[in-house]
Amino acid sequence: DCDVRIREAQLAELMPWLRDGEVDLALATFPVHEPGIDSGPVLVSEARFLAVPAGHAFAGLDSLSVEDLATVTMLQLPDTLPESLRADRTPVTTPAGHLIRTGRTAATFQEMLTLVGAGHGVFPVGANVRRYYARPDVAYVHLHDAPPLQWGLLWRTDNATARVHAFGAAAHDLVSAHR
Repeated sequence: DCDVRIREAQLAELMPWLRDGEVDLALATFPVHEPGIDSGPVLVSEARFLAVPAGHAFAGLDSLSVEDLATVTMLQLPDTLPESLRADRTPVTTPAGHLIRTGRTAATFQEMLTLVGAGHGVFPVGANVRRYYARPDVAYVHLHDAPPLQWGLLWRTDNATARVHAFGAAAHDLVSAHR
């Protein structure tokens, strides 16, 4: 008994849409630790890759370590996204504490990949991006020691209705049945 409408949110729109009630639920990458925002269980977990310019020295490698991020410029997520998510996706240091140069911010995912392809920096992505965003100017290299990128549903705490929980349970059941 729900009317489900699918909308694509650009990176900068996700949290404003949730907070303003524009959407009831959002499928997003974790972690999101924000006051007034709840999250469901992890629905998808995938390997992390690094999007690099096709002509970059990393482009021909099979895999990289997260410590290699200290040698590149990391493009940034918009500041409308939670700090917990930005720290996970675009850290300022490697696990060993080496600084990672920060680069330009992109408002959309397509803009992010265009900046990568133009040589302005690199950006960590999930394994699915290789399939759905194949581009001649961008190569994807596995980050072999990075934790998986996780996806799940987010909603406003004050909008945790029975329908929101039922949708989350149905999504979990659907994904679980296809594993």
